[in-house]
Parts: sequence; C-alpha cells; structure tokens
Amino acid sequence: MKILFLRTLLLLCAIFVVTIFQPQQGKAELFSQEKKSSKKLYQLNIPEIDSLIKDISRTHSTTKEKIAVYSRLALGTPYVHGCLGEGLKGKYDKDSLTDFSQVDCMTFCEQTLALAISKNYNDTFNNLQKIRYHNGSISFTTRNHFVMADWLPHNQWLLRNITEEKGGTLCRDMVKTIDRRKFAESFECYDTKHFPPPQRILIKYLPKQYLLTISGKLKGGEIMVLITTRDGIFASHLGFIIKNKNGSLLFRHASLTHKKVIDEPYNLLCKRLQNEQHIAGSVFIGVLGSN
Repeated sequence: MKILFLRTLLLLCAIFVVTIFQPQQGKAELFSQEKKSSKKLYQLNIPEIDSLIKDISRTHSTTKEKIAVYSRLALGTPYVHGCLGEGLKGKYDKDSLTDFSQVDCMTFCEQTLALAISKNYNDTFNNLQKIRYHNGSISFTTRNHFVMADWLPHNQWLLRNITEEKGGTLCRDMVKTIDRRKFAESFECYDTKHFPPPQRILIKYLPKQYLLTISGKLKGGEIMVLITTRDGIFASHLGFIIKNKNGSLLFRHASLTHKKVIDEPYNLLCKRLQNEQHIAGSVFIGVLGSN
C-alpha cells in the first residue's frame, strides 16, 4: 500500500513538472512577435516584412493602431531625401518604387500608410503605388508631387482634410500658384505637356500660434503637414501625430536635422515652430478608418 502511494505521488510530481516547463503556444507566439518587433523595420528584408505585416494584421484591428505600430518600428530609419522613384524603368527618376531601409518625410508617411492598410507585402507594394501615383499609374508625370495640390486631392479614398474640424474659426486662407511644369524641369523633364499650366490654389491652414490650443482635439493617427510661407509650395514637412497611453502627443517624422525618423513631443514642436519664420502653420489630414 505504501509502495502504491509512493508511485502515485511520483507520477503526480512528474505531471506537474511537465506542465510547468512545457512551453505554451500562445506565449511562444507572443515571444516570436516581440522578437520580430525588436528588429527595426529598416533592418528587415522583404520576407521578414511580409511576415511582420501578417502578424500585425492579426493582432491589431484599426488603421490608427497600425500607424502607431509601424511608425514606431520605423524609428531610427536613416533619412535620405528623394529616395523613391519610378524604378529602373523610370525615365526621369530611377530610384526604387519602395524602400524601407531609408526614407524622407514624404516616403515615411506614404510607406507607413501603405503598411497600415495592407495584409501582406504585395498588398503594401500595390497600395503604395496607389498612394504615390494618380490612379496608381506609375510615371513621373502622374506622381503626386505636391502634398496639397496633388497628394491629398488624389487620395480621397484614404485621406481627408480635417483642418477646419480641428481649428474652426482659427483657420486662415492661403493662396499660392503651383507650377508643376517648372518643378518637372528641375528633374530635366522638359516634356511638360502632360502637366497642367500653373494653377492658383487656395487652402485653409491653422496658424502656428494656435497649434497648442487645439491639441486636445487630436486623437492620434492624424498626418500633420507644416505649411511654409515660401512661394510655389504649401507643404514643407509632414509626419504623424501619435498619442501615448498617458495622453501626451508626439510628432513622429523623418527629420532632416537628425537624419533619421524620430519622436518629437508635440508641445516642444509647437514652441520650436514659433521661432521658424518660414513656417506659417499646419494642415491636419485624417486617415479613413483611423478613428
């Protein structure tokens, strides 16, 4: 009887040990995702990016969440101006059609948006071209070169100007002439018949002295476009508004000054802009499905 009791006790102990030390599937998957996310986006190859997109699509449901996750994984990505083009078949700009290893402020936003609305790498590539080019038709002449004149109007399927919603009566008018033909010539593209003649455009923007005033209306996931006083162009820089768990706001952007993607506290950004004479204020763009 005593021997039977000891055998039973030993068996129970063995079962207990196996149960405690056997890895659980859910925890193993969580560890795998954490290990992947510890590697920065710019360090990943295409199969790894594809796997990451599939993982994040399963674990994050909203576009706003995905913007926060992908843009966080892009922190530290080296800044290189004008790093995307029409690929090797491009006539005027042969830079890659996609490149997560380096970004500028525009391509950082475009590639993050493409990731946030996609379920795999192929989707991301196709969505990126749809965002960067009018109707997704890849050519220098159909690229959305100007944020306010081309990029925002041609991406109404994804983006919406919410400046007046946030700023209300604090917003002001700005009128400029956009000369796409002159811009094309700076790339040695002299066949400008496909570009429209110079266009007079009016926008609403929020003057920089009111940026802190409306901070309570920002939910995170918005695109913040800095509006310049210089002629011939509205947008001088752009990035994402990110809202931390403690409620504080960040401006996450590819910084020319720091030569990489960084986080800048929104309140410090607003103070810094007061001393930058060429910045008039900002436009805010909402991403459909991000709220």
